[in-house]
Amino acid sequence: MKKITLEGGIEVTVPTPPPPSFDPFTARPEDLKKYGFPAVPDDPQHLERYKRVFGQIKSKLKYIEPTFRVNTDRKHGPRKQQKDAGTETSTNWSGAVVFAPAGDSFKWIEGDWVVPDVDAPTENQWYYSASWIGIDGDGSGDVFQAGVECEAYRSGASVTKNIYPWWEWFPIAEVQITNFAVSPGDMITMLLCSAHGAGSTTGTVYITNRTTGVSTSVTLTAPAGTQLTGNSAEWIVEAPTVGGAQSAIADYGQVFFNVCEAFTVKGATIGGGTGDNINLEAGTSLVSDGTLITSTVVECEYVGTLP
Repeated sequence: MKKITLEGGIEVTVPTPPPPSFDPFTARPEDLKKYGFPAVPDDPQHLERYKRVFGQIKSKLKYIEPTFRVNTDRKHGPRKQQKDAGTETSTNWSGAVVFAPAGDSFKWIEGDWVVPDVDAPTENQWYYSASWIGIDGDGSGDVFQAGVECEAYRSGASVTKNIYPWWEWFPIAEVQITNFAVSPGDMITMLLCSAHGAGSTTGTVYITNRTTGVSTSVTLTAPAGTQLTGNSAEWIVEAPTVGGAQSAIADYGQVFFNVCEAFTVKGATIGGGTGDNINLEAGTSLVSDGTLITSTVVECEYVGTLP
């Protein structure tokens, strides 16, 4: 494994690429860690999920050693609260949030979703839409999170788009994975694991593009003075902070987060659809609607101005 220090003193560890014949179900635990694979779970439900995902991609699996760029002008941070309880409202988040039981904290979170094809509602302005999963940020000052950024700029009939995966442990800035290609329509599976729930100062991001078979992972260190609270877990479509200001959200259509599950230190599995939904408002207008579909499916829908 290789340790890297990025701009601003951000410390990460990237695993050794696995050999072509690597099989996580026969590998030793230390080799799973070495080659950037999550531990094989003991729980039958989680094991079945692990086998299904790996079974779908094993014939085209390509692990890459990730490369990074720190985007100092972009941050994804905590929910900017407007109203709490039941349906929450925010100026930057939409989606769903669940809260850890008393005396417990979240350790892992997972989710699948399809990368949307974004558009800009008006001309001559950049619009942003970040789809991600994370732990903390609703009631705490940190967020351990990772996802896909989609940006759009319209000029006449031409629309310029930027789409890329990223991770962040707020309050540091967004870190882009520069050599991991994602496109509209690609199915992403993501898993975030902290060291031990509340108090963790390290966490690992696992990301797989199930459409292309490309997979990677990175272990990150929390910013100085920051540790995981583990109070909340979320599945979000967000308008991030760009250049120090709240961005306008792009028209992303719909994003369905599937297999929305968060795991606690004490062994509870909590579905994302069992918590609170979050709606994103710009001023007094609803622009991104979060809906709890089932216990493990969350829908986000753009309901703002159309292009």
